[in-house]
Amino acid sequence: MGDLVRRADWGARPPKGRPKDIAAPVKYLFLHHTAGPDGGPEVIRSIQSFHQQSRGWSDIAYTWLYSPGSRTWYEGRGPGVAGAHTRGYNTLGHAVCILGNYDRDELPTHAIDDLAEWAHWHGGTWGPDQYIPHRQMGETACPGRNVMAVLDQINVLASGKATPDIDAEPEPSDEDDLDYSGALTYEKWQERIAKGLRHV
Repeated sequence: MGDLVRRADWGARPPKGRPKDIAAPVKYLFLHHTAGPDGGPEVIRSIQSFHQQSRGWSDIAYTWLYSPGSRTWYEGRGPGVAGAHTRGYNTLGHAVCILGNYDRDELPTHAIDDLAEWAHWHGGTWGPDQYIPHRQMGETACPGRNVMAVLDQINVLASGKATPDIDAEPEPSDEDDLDYSGALTYEKWQERIAKGLRHV
């Protein structure tokens, strides 16, 4: 699955304002790509800078980011924190973003295994173990045609179930009806993360 680089270790800026807790239980796990370069901490910092300064968002959009080139995971907002990744669903789901452009590039074979293992871990810790592609939720090509070509394979490996129906449309809830009583706060994430991952 690879190592996880925590926010402090990739040089994250602090979020603007207090992070908003996500509703519990987490309902969805969304999959994105950056459509930009793969790379290390400098790439992650540039994404955060773009999201905070150009987009005006409080922080980097995603829960986690994954570099296929180095097989490294990066802590984005972290679970338990509402993101800015999937309009209408940011308080309902976590999001993994793959570094790279997968309309153009092939996803390496090892990345299929890494993404599947991460989703499996996510399902056992936070909720769903199958990815929903960003394009299913809006007018976008994300996460790229080459990720879409192997998404069923990733989800089957992650869950051990039959091929999932990724055409099923999730239904967003009225935010006033969401349950935050058992919210997966950022503090809970800090306490639990060491149980399943190695740190760098």
